[in-house]
Amino acid sequence: MRSASSNVVAICDPKLMSMFRSFSELVDLDYAVFESYESLREASTLLADDECLELIKKDYDLSKVRVMRVSEDNVLVSVLELVGVSRVEALVVGVDPGNTLINYVIFANNVLLSYGSVKKFSELAEVLDKIKGLLRPEKVVVKVGVSPAGFWESFMPEVLRIAEEGRYSLVLVDESSTTDACPTTYIGRKDIKNPDLKACINIAFREGLLRLTY
Repeated sequence: MRSASSNVVAICDPKLMSMFRSFSELVDLDYAVFESYESLREASTLLADDECLELIKKDYDLSKVRVMRVSEDNVLVSVLELVGVSRVEALVVGVDPGNTLINYVIFANNVLLSYGSVKKFSELAEVLDKIKGLLRPEKVVVKVGVSPAGFWESFMPEVLRIAEEGRYSLVLVDESSTTDACPTTYIGRKDIKNPDLKACINIAFREGLLRLTY
């Protein structure tokens, strides 16, 4: 990160700092880690946990800096706010089921928030439930890539159950040509090379063949 940034981060808790780094890398957030009071002179926002904030306040006037207290409960919300998302209208999940792994990406509005692979849809549901609990989106849309020649019938009962239990909208999307170039209109990492994850991004942005809303 550049030494001079409008966003300065002072987090004493190692676990919380690790969470912040992970989220900020996903959304490509620019920030500088607090090293001295000099770094605050050009800052517009200070993100700090309680411990670091109390230490800084003892010797520095923060009246001209926007202070955001961060904790494990709100660090994700804080990062999203800094990239312009104050309210999450929708979590959109793009899913590309493979023979052995289920690949996924999760967008909060137009911000790439999470991506990875799991072995079962129930594991993806756990990831989604955790993010949903933190962000409280107005709706959740799960888009699953399917192919006429695929094996999607085998996993549909589990997908339907998860969608019904979570009150999610389920959309089946034609997965043909989804490994082509991805859209670049979203906020976040655009250097993903994995073809399965690229397919997930394209699936997340496509209109569906069939939609079920619970």
